Amino acid sequence: MSEAIASPLLLEDGRGIPRSLPLLAALVEAEALSCAAAAANASESRPADSSLARAFLCCCATTTASRPAESNLVRSFRGGAAPKVPIRIFLERIHLLTRSVPSARGMVRIDGTCFVLAGIYLTRFIRSGAGRDAGILVEPATVHRLVAVAVLLAAKFGGHPPKKWTRVFQDSSEGAIRAEEMVGLESSFLRAIDFRLSVDSAGFDSFCKVLERGPRAPSAGGGCTSKKRQADTAAGEDGERRHVRARLLLPAVLSN
Repeated sequence: MSEAIASPLLLEDGRGIPRSLPLLAALVEAEALSCAAAAANASESRPADSSLARAFLCCCATTTASRPAESNLVRSFRGGAAPKVPIRIFLERIHLLTRSVPSARGMVRIDGTCFVLAGIYLTRFIRSGAGRDAGILVEPATVHRLVAVAVLLAAKFGGHPPKKWTRVFQDSSEGAIRAEEMVGLESSFLRAIDFRLSVDSAGFDSFCKVLERGPRAPSAGGGCTSKKRQADTAAGEDGERRHVRARLLLPAVLSN
């Protein structure tokens, strides 16, 4: 990952906050708001288009009104209470609090790479068969727990695991994410992505570009629904063209 490590997203500000942190926060918050807006609008079958929806292959495929009955996976990531803390503040608290938590290798210092990896893991989770079958969305009720587990795994895979992460997440969420939840959430997340934590340089660099682009403004045509209509229209037009060509070629065939 030598080329990816040179990414400007890994640079830190005066407080030591890497640039990748607010960019990831902006992306997931935009996705959560997009899903919430779609759920509130019963006339829409799909949420507005967003950058993270594109990265997640339109993860918010259905609203709460049309998706299947709530699964165990959805219930676990909704948990009890949904944290009220904005995602950016939540991630900044995690980043800063881990500096005061000892690890097996000394003091922990999560760098910008961790938040890029977290975004990649979150993408894999939403794209996974388990995630799709469950109909889980990046929405206000699930986003904090999904991001928390993704960051936890990114820190572990990066070789900086603190001894007691549970307290960090509990404090960062103002007690909404209970310490005892994290073990089960981590296990569910890992099984869903089939324990795929390795990321090559190309994948890392690709997601850095997603973060750099940032949230897309909702399209005027209605996002995924509009795209489906366009695709259906194009398919219909193509079929009509084939039908016309067949009728035009018929006399020539008969003449032979």
